[in-house]
Amino acid sequence: MSPAAHQHHGQEVIGLGDTAAPSWLTPETIASVRAAEEPPFAPAEYASRLDRVRAAMAAAGLDGLFVFRPSSVDYLCGYHSKETAPQPLFVTHTGTYLHVPDLELGRALACSTADTVLYSAYASARHALETVAAHAAGSVSRGGRIGIEFAHTSTPPLMVELLRTQDVEVVDGDHLVEQVRLVLSPAEIAHVEQAAVATQRGVAAAARAAAHADATDASVGAAITEALYGRATATSAWGPVVATGRRGGIPHSTWGVNPISDGTTFIEFAGAHHRYHAPVMRTLSRGGATPDAERLADLAKTALAAVLAHAAPGVPCSEVADQALKAIGRLPDDVVFHQLFGYPVGLAHPPHWMDGAPFYITAGNPEPLRAGMVFHMPGSFRSFGRSGVGLSQTFVVESTGTRVLTSGAADLIHV
Repeated sequence: MSPAAHQHHGQEVIGLGDTAAPSWLTPETIASVRAAEEPPFAPAEYASRLDRVRAAMAAAGLDGLFVFRPSSVDYLCGYHSKETAPQPLFVTHTGTYLHVPDLELGRALACSTADTVLYSAYASARHALETVAAHAAGSVSRGGRIGIEFAHTSTPPLMVELLRTQDVEVVDGDHLVEQVRLVLSPAEIAHVEQAAVATQRGVAAAARAAAHADATDASVGAAITEALYGRATATSAWGPVVATGRRGGIPHSTWGVNPISDGTTFIEFAGAHHRYHAPVMRTLSRGGATPDAERLADLAKTALAAVLAHAAPGVPCSEVADQALKAIGRLPDDVVFHQLFGYPVGLAHPPHWMDGAPFYITAGNPEPLRAGMVFHMPGSFRSFGRSGVGLSQTFVVESTGTRVLTSGAADLIHV
């Protein structure tokens, strides 16, 4: 063990390269920090995830895998931090190596199950990738195959270049971890269900806030946020979105201190539990539902019902989408709809809860659904520039079909 190394409960903590050990890093402080947080899952859960990822690595002929996406690092070893500098996990068939700046050693010790934590000086953390690449190359056999995500924005392009200067073969990771993540364990689904409890608190808070005579989109957003965070174990990765009146007819508009309009107000957000999310879209209706609101709500309810009725293990995503498209029929010329009938949700880090493999319930995806997959069905229909209605649920695919995890009817909420 190097002079800058410590070991605690089998986890090694090592300064990378010539990084000196901080004076505050002692066996006593390490033990104290390790005891500061309860893990969200049992050790066996993380071991099972690594087993499945290593099986996928073996099938792809990989000797090592770099994981930069923060949610996938969290998935494999529990590590999470508010720091946004690259902090990758390197996985081999025999070990896991978490690379962090020394300022993040506390977070790594408090929540990570990685076999080895390697740290660099915080002041030069963004220039430490060369040493990280060299360490990874030295952790596999000469000429070994190392996978790394080419397409995702969490991977520094420089890291791919640096790996190519080493005596290894660099290949596209092709969402390997995210593909494994598509099927949630019972423990993960339980976390989504806990997140859904917070989500419903947000829905109730939104309805109460919107009923005030002087309500604004901002006051509704504030009420949702307070409800989501008051008893939360984690912040939501995105939102809340509140778009009232004609701004509801402009996709992804949100609050701007606008009075709540008569008619519809579109809201979208997710409660979170240990960073597992349960999103919903709901629509508040003030002053009675207009024919336009009823028309859009009927489309949203019809699409949602079709997805929930047809999604099941073994059914191709394209078949579910085709059934939903058939149910809603030809859309009126003024209606905006994204043709997306579901995207996977669960564990997510900012900037969005859409933080997994690109596996969508669309007419163009022939892949079959599997039991344990969890989706948000984003049933949003907008009369462009006039109004918008969103009615959605988060659901899990089970052996007998679907089970909705979020609470409350997907219908207009009159305030």
